This record gives sequence, C-alpha cells and structure tokens, in this order.
Amino acid sequence: MKFNFIGAFLAAVLFSLLFSITSVVKAQDVQAFEKYESIKDGNQKVEAFKSFLIDFPSSQYIPYAYYEIFTAYLDLNKVDLALVFADSAAQSFPIGARVNIYNNIAYDLAKKKVGLDTALVYSQRVADATGQMNLRVRGRFLDTQALVLYDLGKIDSAITLEKEAVSGNMEEPSYQSNLAIYLNAGGQKTDALKTAANAILLGSTDEALSNFNKWILEEKTNEKEKQNLRNEIVNSVLKNFLEKSQDEDQNKVHSIAAAFLAYTGSDFPQASKWAKEALSSLNKNSSIEDKVLYAKNYALVLSAEGKDKEALKEFQSVEDLADPWDGDFWYSLAQTYIKTGDNKKALEAFINGSVAYPSDKITRELNKFADKEKISNDEIQKLISKRQEELSSFNPGHFNGKTNGNVVLAELFTGAQCPPCAAADNAFDILSEYYPRNEVVILEYHVHIPAPDPMTNPDTFARYKFYGGNFGTPTVIFDGKEKITGGGPKFLAANRFNIYKYSIDKYFDGKPAVKISGTADQSGNQVKVNLTLTKEKKLNKDLSLHIALVEKSIHYNGSNGITKHMFVVRNLIKGADGIPLSMDKKNEKFSESFNVEEIEKNLSAYLDNPTKDASWRQGVPFKGWNQRTDKIDRNNLAVAAWIQNNDTKDVLQSFYVDVPKSSVNVGSK
Repeated sequence: MKFNFIGAFLAAVLFSLLFSITSVVKAQDVQAFEKYESIKDGNQKVEAFKSFLIDFPSSQYIPYAYYEIFTAYLDLNKVDLALVFADSAAQSFPIGARVNIYNNIAYDLAKKKVGLDTALVYSQRVADATGQMNLRVRGRFLDTQALVLYDLGKIDSAITLEKEAVSGNMEEPSYQSNLAIYLNAGGQKTDALKTAANAILLGSTDEALSNFNKWILEEKTNEKEKQNLRNEIVNSVLKNFLEKSQDEDQNKVHSIAAAFLAYTGSDFPQASKWAKEALSSLNKNSSIEDKVLYAKNYALVLSAEGKDKEALKEFQSVEDLADPWDGDFWYSLAQTYIKTGDNKKALEAFINGSVAYPSDKITRELNKFADKEKISNDEIQKLISKRQEELSSFNPGHFNGKTNGNVVLAELFTGAQCPPCAAADNAFDILSEYYPRNEVVILEYHVHIPAPDPMTNPDTFARYKFYGGNFGTPTVIFDGKEKITGGGPKFLAANRFNIYKYSIDKYFDGKPAVKISGTADQSGNQVKVNLTLTKEKKLNKDLSLHIALVEKSIHYNGSNGITKHMFVVRNLIKGADGIPLSMDKKNEKFSESFNVEEIEKNLSAYLDNPTKDASWRQGVPFKGWNQRTDKIDRNNLAVAAWIQNNDTKDVLQSFYVDVPKSSVNVGSK
C-alpha cells in the first residue's frame, strides 16, 4: 500500500524540520511546490521541478521534488530516467527516514509493472527496516512487497506476505481484496471468492466486487450453478461475520450485513429487514456515524431492489452529514441520480465526492460521466474549485431554536500545525457566530499535534489527558459525552459545521440538573470570578467545577493556514481536575481569581523550553518559536465554567461570561 507521504509531509512527517521554516520562505518554496505539483503535463512538470531544485537548493521539499520528477517520468514511460530520480529522492532523506520513500517507489513501480528488480530491492530494504514493528503498522509495507512479488510471478510468496498483512489488519478491506487476487492467481478459487466477499463486507466495493462477480462467472457456466455458488460463498462469509460480531451492536452488524447482501445480489428480503430495523433503531442520541451508515445502507438495499426513488430519499436525508472522504457514498448517490434521470444532480454528487480527495472510483466514474455529457476536464476542475470555495465560506445564519436552559460545552482539541484541523477550526468559528454564548460555550485547547504549537500549555495538555489522551487532532467533544475526530482542509468546514450542529442541537432537549450564574471582573492583573451554582435536581457524586480563562482570539500564523484562533484556553483553575463539588446545599457560591501576570510568567517559562513538560512529543527537537504567544490581551478575555462528572465525563451545565476591560492598562498588547 502506498503512503501519501507528500500530504503527510505537509501534515506531520518530518514536521519538526518544516516547523523551522518561516512564513517568508513558505511564500517562496512552498507556494512554488504546490503550484508545480498541480501541473498536468508530464514534461512541463519535470522541467518545473528541475528548476525548483535549482531555485530552492536548501528547501525541505527537495526530496519531494525529486519524487515528483520520478513519478512524472514514470507516467511518461521513461523508466530509466524515473529510476535515476527515484534514487535521488531516496538519498535525499536521512537514512533512518527512508522507509516510506522506499515503499512508495516500490509501490509505484509495481503498479506500473516496470522496474520490478529495483522495486524488489527497495521493498526488501523496507522489510529489513520494519521487521520488529507490529503487524498492524507493518501491514502496508508487507502489502507493497506482496504486490512486487506478485508482479514478478512469485505468487506463493505474495500470498504468504499478504496473509501476514491481513492477520494484523483484519478490518482493512484493501488487503483482503489484494489477497483475493493472489489466491485466484494461485489456483485457490474458493478461498479467493471468500476473501473477495470479505473485502466487500468490509467496504471494498470496487475491485473486490468486480472480481467476485467475474470469478463467479468463470467458475460456473450454468446460471443456476452460478447463483448456487454465489449463495454458498455469501452465506459462508456472512455466517462467519455474524458469529464473530455477537458481542457488538447488532443494529450496526445487521446494517453492514444488509449492504453486503445488496452488493452481492443476495437475499433481498433479509437485507431489507435488517436495514429497516437498523434505521428504525436511531434516536436523538444516536451517533452521526450510525445515522449516516444506516441511511446509506438502507438506500443501497432499496437501489439493489430497483426502488431508486426511495433510495434517493434515504441518501438525501444524510447528504449534509456524509463524510466528504467517503467516495462510496457519493458514487452511490450519483449513480442513483443517474438512474432517476437527474444528471445535473448526479454531476453535483460526483463533484461533492471530489472536493476532499477523489478516490480512483470517483475519478474514473466522473470522467466517464463527463465524457458522456461532453464536459471538459477544465470545466470539471473549475466546478470542484468553485464547490470548495462555497463550502469554506458559507453562512448558515443564526440559531433560532428553543432550548430548556441547557448550555452545551463544545471543546475542540486542535493544533496550529495540523492541516486537517483547518476545517474544524473554521467550523468552530462559524459555530461561535451561529450560537450565542448563553447556548453554546466554545473552548479550544491547543496541543503539540502533529508538531509544536506555542498556544499549547500544561493545562491544555492536562485536559487532553483528562479525556484519555491518545487521540488525534482535530477532536471535538460535546458535553463530555460525544467525541468526533476528523477534519480536513478549510473548505470542508461546511461538513464539519453540519456534523457539529447535529450533535449540539440534541443536547438542548434536556433540562439542566444545575444552573450556573455569575460575574467576572478585572482589576490590574486580577480577573475575579464569582459563581453561584443552583441545584435543580438530585446530583450524583464525583462532580467538579471547572473554570477556564479564555483569550477570545489570538493571531498566530500556523502552517495550516489558520491565523485567528478563537476561544483559546490559557489557564484552568486547579488544572484539568477542577474544584471538587459536594452540592449538599441548594445553592453554593464560589469566588476564584486568575493572576494574569503570573499566568504570563508561567507561559513564558513553558515556551522557553517546552521539552521539559509532559506535553512535549518525544523525539521532536525544539528549534525555537517563529512567534511567541505568552502575552495575554487583557482586553480580550472571557471566563468559562462548567460542572462535570469526572468519572463519566458528562457535563451537567456550562456558563460563559466576557471579562470587562481592565481599569488599569497593565500588560495589554
């Protein structure tokens, strides 16, 4: 499997090196690289990147420029020249960081079925370097090596390696799909069919489904025998899946099984029953993932039954919430529009499936559709760019719904050097304009993921650990109950906003168990907070009051393109655990203070050498800051407070108040 290491470079790989690049340099080599990368003509791309090597000899992008020349020559079928630049690309990386580049070169050569001797050498180097890794991580390297061996005609060795990759990644459909191909080539026809069916069940509905149907036709000539073989394979795989999934949510299991039956053209009555039941099980507390999955799978069943208008309604019901990266959803929606005779909407679905990252399937089918409709490639690219602009600058208006006094706490864990955080950050900005602060309290905690972020502080990292840590950015948590991870470029903000809004709105229904009221005042370096907690019903134990000092906006030019960071948490009273509560009385009052000068001193000391703190990511060298953020704007502050169960993490109620400007101009920026 190929690793998108250029994209990952922009996001995380070798990010400690990239972090030292100033915004001035970025305006030169980064912009040039991105411009040249978009060139379609192979010869022009080669010349552009050769000039890049001359113009920016010290750029951190040099290895990737060599790689771009390699792939361009490969596409031009100039294999000898491609291999020269492949070697240059590999040699440009430090010895200890060559695994991904070796793997990518081997994969690219294997996919083209050229330079296989070189591909074998590179894939073996990867195998030698990753031999001690666990199979889950090592799986994609084994997958590449198996492909190389398959192309060289060493089928048995390819099967052995791919089985090893599968064993460490049982939920990865692409490995199963590849294994099916190798098994079929090795004459293990029944196992190949079962493995392809497994890949379909796990979500690989392109190559695996095509191969499954083709191999069924090859195995039997009689129609009845073909159907019997199909049913035998499908039933065997489905039985195994259901047995292994007995301890899991059966609605989800049955919904996945229903889609599998629909894809393989088997037992539509059972598929319809399972898909309907799963959809009917949804309620206001259901996750977005389940809502989209169940609607999509029921739509697939309806479409397989020829009920395309009904299928279209199900797809449309979750279209605003569907994952932009889920090419299968957008492909299926586009095909349903085509079946119902609405080619204009079909084109929109294909475009929506291309704005994030167009899968091979989407690209192939969109090109076919465009040719049929006589739409040029330039027009398609303009439509994609236009849609990206629309999605990054949309205006949802303002919230005008009704609530029962429950104020939702929306927490975003983000990083200024995190590319996929751009969509989440932008969506949170829009949330802050859509909802008033007496309906939704918005907080952003910065952490050093994937690279150093000067808005990180020990309290924000402690809050990250409060929720267990070990999750990526961006991650959003609503009322301590619902965690949503994932983002993308800024133009996916509309999708993130829709998802966040869906989650927030369902928490307005319940009446709060406790109310919070209070004030905040500022004098000199002191921000004083006075809060009154009023118990409305019996409360559980293990509650804490959390109070945060928030800077409402900080200007910092992060590498992900976000320059204005909203509602940044600067300090937490009593850290992430907060102040223990008993709530024995109807009303309890609290008075706490933030010493802004002291907080600034602590932030300054932290930024002087953050590697001493647990928040720093091991193995990342500290190269200083392009911009420090240890000064706090005293005229731009707010206080957030919330009551939370430290065991279940459920938030009972939240509160927000702006801090009046300081009566004394102390330390303002």
